[in-house]
Amino acid sequence: MFRNAAGRLADAAPGWLVETVRIRPAPPRWWPMLRTALAVVTPLLVGLALGRIALGLLPAMGAMGTALADQGGSYRARVVRMGATALGGAVGFLLGAVARGTGWWAVLVTVAVAVLSALVSTTGAAGSSAGLQLLVMTVLGTGVPLGPPVAGALLFLLGAGWALALALADWPLHPRAPEEAAVIAAYRALGGLVAERDPGTVAAFDTALRNAYDTVFGARSTSAGTDPWRTRAVALLNQASLVRNALISLDLEGRDPPEGTAAAVEGIAASLAGGGPPAREAPTPRKGPDSPATRALNSALDGAVELLSGGDPPADGPPYERRGRGERLRQVWERVWSGHLTRVYTVRLALCMGVASAVSELNLVERSYWTTLTVALVLKPDFGSVFARAVQRALGTLAGTVLGTVVLVAVPYGPALLVPVAVFAGLLPYGMQRNWGLMSAFQAPLVLLLVDLLTHGGPRLAEIRLVDTLAGCLIVLLLGYLPWPASWEAPVGPRFADAVSATADYLRHAFDPGHTGRAALRHRVYDALADLRTVFQRAVTEPAVISRRITTWMPAMTALERVADATAATVARTEHGAPPPSDGAVGAAVASLEEVARDVRAGTPPGRPELAEDESLERVNSAVRGLSDTVSGHHAC
Repeated sequence: MFRNAAGRLADAAPGWLVETVRIRPAPPRWWPMLRTALAVVTPLLVGLALGRIALGLLPAMGAMGTALADQGGSYRARVVRMGATALGGAVGFLLGAVARGTGWWAVLVTVAVAVLSALVSTTGAAGSSAGLQLLVMTVLGTGVPLGPPVAGALLFLLGAGWALALALADWPLHPRAPEEAAVIAAYRALGGLVAERDPGTVAAFDTALRNAYDTVFGARSTSAGTDPWRTRAVALLNQASLVRNALISLDLEGRDPPEGTAAAVEGIAASLAGGGPPAREAPTPRKGPDSPATRALNSALDGAVELLSGGDPPADGPPYERRGRGERLRQVWERVWSGHLTRVYTVRLALCMGVASAVSELNLVERSYWTTLTVALVLKPDFGSVFARAVQRALGTLAGTVLGTVVLVAVPYGPALLVPVAVFAGLLPYGMQRNWGLMSAFQAPLVLLLVDLLTHGGPRLAEIRLVDTLAGCLIVLLLGYLPWPASWEAPVGPRFADAVSATADYLRHAFDPGHTGRAALRHRVYDALADLRTVFQRAVTEPAVISRRITTWMPAMTALERVADATAATVARTEHGAPPPSDGAVGAAVASLEEVARDVRAGTPPGRPELAEDESLERVNSAVRGLSDTVSGHHAC
């Protein structure tokens, strides 16, 4: 019945609204795989047509690196990331080709580029991809004779441009597909939250909401003039956040969501996907009298429905503070040059790259640039656990070399090799989504086939690749991992303290209706919690002796999420009729959170929090006490 009502309203909706919110079919899931295969094979086919198949190797490498940098998001974000990757690879090849044949000077160049790569990688997603490609192509430029420096860099950019063109080929048909899909994903995750509010579904919704904000704002930042659709999309995401807080508040009251809530959220998502406004009768509570949390939930849902029905977005500011170019550059500069972890990682990478380059210069292993490449890929800081990557890289390469050997034995040298090249290139995006070992299993035979096209090395290349890769993994484990105890675990403690500080900042202004940045502070809390969960997941992939110690942070993380949720839920209730807490009670809770953050940074257990009794802040105070007790227990163990 609900869907029929929605369909009738869709028929009566203004044409501009249907056109604006209707999401066109997204490209199928196999399209990234086909796109990567086309990007890599096309330059090789051109080289084959010209009678010089090796001429297509550099464009194929540029296309492969750039295509793998496409991790989705808004078109702007994709262009920036892929463009930065292409530029980094071209500069890296130029530096490596110039340094090729200069003896130990080439080792110094590689170490210097490793330092530069580490610093560039701290600037964000685009910098991370660019830094990796800069280092990889420097190693290939010094180790493989691929042509003159300038001409080779231009060929690399040519292949990268082809991959970028393929990635943007569906833009005329799907100009807003990433943004629309992100908003729909947020509301579908909200539907899961209506059904069940366990920590997993809460985290899933918070991640979907954060991704949606990033995608919409990334596209909006380059739009000239007003953009009604994106303004409405941000307003819809704001309403989804309000629904989430109201649901948590209902849980704290011990109530179920009102009748019809799930259907309302489902209808909003269906309307976004299908183009018509949803129909919804005002929900009624399943039990008990009306409450501030119920009114907050109804108000948030009504606001979302009104937006889809053509109503004006609320005049509230955006959930993230907009920063000027100067502020963004200043923050990038601080990330590059400050931070103990950045300095330690830079030293580790430079040391391991220097040793691997020295092994190459001393000719201790054949085709030793594979050893140096392995070091660069395994020691990348934002790919996860170094130990796990080293093991997966070794096992994946072992499986990949077996596949490569079979292909090299079964397929004669020449154009026929382009078929398995296309297959393995197409499988790379799938492998990246699964795990590092599977990606290595597809990457190893692909690299073998590309090298064989250049050198006619035959099946023996597989044996050489395996030995060189194992040597690189050994260098990373012996010099870049074991001697650095701080690297055995991700920085969960500092990230936890940052999240506590962000929660304290939000609580300080949460009940001040005149503060214009409350939404920004709230979303900063959930951003910090998302970063904390990411760091935690990386840490638990370490060996058991380390991961067991890391998992002791889980109760404290859960307690901190409870503080953030209780704060957001209490705000939702006060905005819909519940009495606000006193300034003294809020100040005492803020001071307790700040003390917890200071004690975690200092490595000492926090004391018992001194909180003011206030019925309106009872749930927040209870959550703060639980956090302090949990953190004290964590330090005790």
